[in-house]
Amino acid sequence: MATPSLDAISTALVLPHYAVQAFDPAHLAFDAQRPLLVLAPQFESARPEVRRRYPASKLAQVVHGSQVTESPVAALPFDADAWLLPALAPEEDLRALAGLRGVMERLFAPDGCPWDREQTHESLRRYLLEETYELVDAIDRGNLDGLREEIGDVLAHMFMQTALAQRAGTFTLEDVLEYATAKFVRRHPHVFGEEEAGSMEALLDRWESIKRAERAEKGVAEDAPVEGALDSVPLAAPALVRTQSLIGRALRGGLAPAPGDATAAARAALQAGDIGALLFATARLARESGIDAEEALRLAGERFAAQFRALEGMARSAGATLGDQDTVSHDAVWGAVSAPVAQ
Repeated sequence: MATPSLDAISTALVLPHYAVQAFDPAHLAFDAQRPLLVLAPQFESARPEVRRRYPASKLAQVVHGSQVTESPVAALPFDADAWLLPALAPEEDLRALAGLRGVMERLFAPDGCPWDREQTHESLRRYLLEETYELVDAIDRGNLDGLREEIGDVLAHMFMQTALAQRAGTFTLEDVLEYATAKFVRRHPHVFGEEEAGSMEALLDRWESIKRAERAEKGVAEDAPVEGALDSVPLAAPALVRTQSLIGRALRGGLAPAPGDATAAARAALQAGDIGALLFATARLARESGIDAEEALRLAGERFAAQFRALEGMARSAGATLGDQDTVSHDAVWGAVSAPVAQ
């Protein structure tokens, strides 16, 4: 039997062509918040994606000739001429960025959640930091299920921030996307243009020249005092990360190298009892040795924690307290901070 024309299917559905989007097997991305028309030849390729995107009990319209019936997504028939999937509400569109965006905009709307409506960019700051640290923790632990969840939490915060800005008329999500996409395309001419990548050093030099061109395009002179070499180092960064960045940016900005070596500076700070200067000298020493100071301290802390947990476990197994354990076991906790020397 011949497949009905698109006009006949539209007539049966009482739906103009412009009101729907057609499923394209070559491009599986579609907007589930608009009606989706799937024709019979596309049923096989469409079914997996339809089942992923739509609730199983969601009712779709099914065209058989001039007759239109309803069927839940889980039981869409293959002996039909077409399926018309209804538009999903944002809270139903769980596998799309548009769904998450719609949910956040709804929460921050005048009739949304009372708590969300009271939030500001500043009030959400600490929650964003917490979620970011939890994401990094999932990476450090190799917890891929946790990583998926934490990326979702951080992404939700990005949409919260843009929802707030949009509500205030400051900027929109589209403004953010335009900036980010254009920036990364512009800064990778060896990927999106005709340039050759070259060495890593050449890439970094090219990166700096592109950033200088960007500043010039904004009308910021190279010697303009309004944006110094250190201005872009975030204040909220962990102290060791920020310190190493400050040192590196200052040196690239033209500061002469320190007059003495970092080890001597650390000894002098220790003798003076200046803990801040001691930590600064340590961060400098790590940078000069090509070591990430934050990561080095994190690993040392984890070695300490692992040895302490082992001591706790020994005490529990023996039905004793930590104070009952021998001095050697306690000393081993402190000794664990030092990384083992490679043989």
